[in-house]
Amino acid sequence: MLIAFASSDGLTIDSHFASAPSFEMYKFTKEPQGIIHTSLSSEDMAESDDKVDVRIKMLKECAIVYCTQIGGPAAARLVQSGIHPLKVLEGTLIIDELNRLNKLLLSKKLPPWLKKKVEDVGDIEPQKEDLK
Repeated sequence: MLIAFASSDGLTIDSHFASAPSFEMYKFTKEPQGIIHTSLSSEDMAESDDKVDVRIKMLKECAIVYCTQIGGPAAARLVQSGIHPLKVLEGTLIIDELNRLNKLLLSKKLPPWLKKKVEDVGDIEPQKEDLK
């Protein structure tokens, strides 16, 4: 399952969805390394008149996108594209959200929207200990 975080510094969630300069992307896998991390910066997002559309296309493989703010129409477009937006407080550490999500996945007590995402992806493997 691929998760994206709107971030300008690579460590915290600190950006509005439509104006995020970059997205830190993490994938929970069954591979030995557990989590794969990549970054997509504004150079990867060919800016156009529709910043939301560019970001949705870029994040099309993601199940969840964390950001500090997102407008209602943009959130609706994300959901229609199969991506679940989550808003958090500015400055929230990415690692803390990854650990929170990992613990939720381990608990097997998933909210309905996340349960569906996990079932759709099928190859997710939560980590047995906190991520560093």
